[in-house]
Amino acid sequence: MQKKLIALAVAGLVSAPVFAQSNIQVYGVADAYMQFGQDRGDDTMGLGSGGLAGSRLGFRGEEDLGSGLKAVFVLEQGFNIDTGKSTAMSGTDSAANGGNETFTRQAYVGLKGNFGQVALGRQYAPGYFTGEYDAVLNASVSPMSLLSNFTRLTITPNSAARWNNSVTYNGTFQSVSVAGIYSAGNREVDVKGGPDYTDDDKYGVSLKYDNGPLKIGGIYQAVKFKDVADETQNEWLIGASYNFGMATLAGSYQQGRDVLGMKDLDVDLWQVGVIVPVGAGNIHVAYAQADVDKVQGVLSSDVKPKAFTVAYTHALSKRTTGYVGYTKVDYDDLLWSEARALGQGVNGRTGADLDKKVDDTDLFYVGINHRF
Repeated sequence: MQKKLIALAVAGLVSAPVFAQSNIQVYGVADAYMQFGQDRGDDTMGLGSGGLAGSRLGFRGEEDLGSGLKAVFVLEQGFNIDTGKSTAMSGTDSAANGGNETFTRQAYVGLKGNFGQVALGRQYAPGYFTGEYDAVLNASVSPMSLLSNFTRLTITPNSAARWNNSVTYNGTFQSVSVAGIYSAGNREVDVKGGPDYTDDDKYGVSLKYDNGPLKIGGIYQAVKFKDVADETQNEWLIGASYNFGMATLAGSYQQGRDVLGMKDLDVDLWQVGVIVPVGAGNIHVAYAQADVDKVQGVLSSDVKPKAFTVAYTHALSKRTTGYVGYTKVDYDDLLWSEARALGQGVNGRTGADLDKKVDDTDLFYVGINHRF
């Protein structure tokens, strides 16, 4: 009898974890494309990763706690499918020190219920989610994505909108959704005689309306740069889209003030586009322009970089999409030295090359995106 009880106890210990993990899901995106053309004047041809959406592997799950309350978690890592390497952390959180870069897209745990969801960890800021106002759906080749990332805005579908050490709230109530985030940044303690722990804090909110063919929303975000400058980068965006049936028109306008904490480094960015259904696919066309104000020591004059993308996406199945497209970026009269001052890579250019203008980008690409 005692042996039977011991056997039952061991069996219970073995089976319990299996039952507890039954709500865990493995998901991801595998996206690769072939590109050829010129990238800021440099000839390029080869494979790229994440044309429509960044390649990733993730784990998510939830546990019912009763009374309508659930515990939730997400662990998500990006990777470059062309090399198999993980995607390194970049953007405004690149100064983080210590540990390996694992689950750099998202890593959080929280609670959700009828009130919405509250979570803690590395999470998306509200400014990451602007795809409903973008005719190229926030793909890496989207004009809005390209220019917002290039001008160092944090309302962008890129790493600058993934924030460490953050608490978030997300709630949807019929046609209205609200979101908020507060990030302690990468400094959480005072350094005697040094920067204050609040000097790199970030925060943001969004309010969106989605009802039938109409989508409209507004986003505000702020990032403190008091550890390197005296200013706070303030940003806002308003966007909208409307599905007319035969086509969807989408667009947005956004501003960034004192970007990177540099006083008077201001950016205005607008974009507009259209999606036209064609059988099992869609034609996507979008145009964007940024206006970057001159600042002594950074830009010698105002520059207005422009970007244009035309693409065709075709649904091969519910989870697999093929795509082909062309993207052009005109950097106006921006010099390589000015691009470096904005924190952009200069492709090994030194000396006299830094005083030359940044050449246009002209890229053709064809790829496949699979979600699992």
